[in-house]
Amino acid sequence: MDETSRTTATVVIDLYASQAPDHVENFIAHSVNDNYKSTIFHRVIDGFMIQGGDFESGTGSGGHAYNWYGYCNGQAETSSSACDRTSWTVGDEANNGLVHEPGVISMAKTSSPNTGGSQFFIVPEDSTPSHLDGQHTVFGKVSSGLSSVTAISDVETGDNDRPIFEVRLLSVDIS
Repeated sequence: MDETSRTTATVVIDLYASQAPDHVENFIAHSVNDNYKSTIFHRVIDGFMIQGGDFESGTGSGGHAYNWYGYCNGQAETSSSACDRTSWTVGDEANNGLVHEPGVISMAKTSSPNTGGSQFFIVPEDSTPSHLDGQHTVFGKVSSGLSSVTAISDVETGDNDRPIFEVRLLSVDIS
């Protein structure tokens, strides 16, 4: 595939607000405020996941929580004024009974607890990364379009698992 042969696809995701209320609220807030519009899937690993949501840099180094959830870069704080908004993170909700199986959307974060921001990853059909259970918060699952997620996971990548040709998230519609 070359850069000029583009296709578009629709992926529908059911969000699990009762199991991961803060993560769902955060994802919806970023979505309705167009933070995800035209962002790229900056990290794609075949047989594992596709990762996006870095609306700040597009490299995987940016993206913060939209709302205040009591954490600054993973550290519990009593006030949002304890840090700059770009350091706001979401507390883990990873022990919610949901597991990493094909089609789930989960919060990307560092290896430290409570460091989720705006980045997320979606698990393709050929992956079951159970080693992430209890570490990363699952907050939804693809109900339509999983084959498109898997197709994205198959694209050619270069340094840092970045697709050779950009894969863009054109928009997120919440209904």
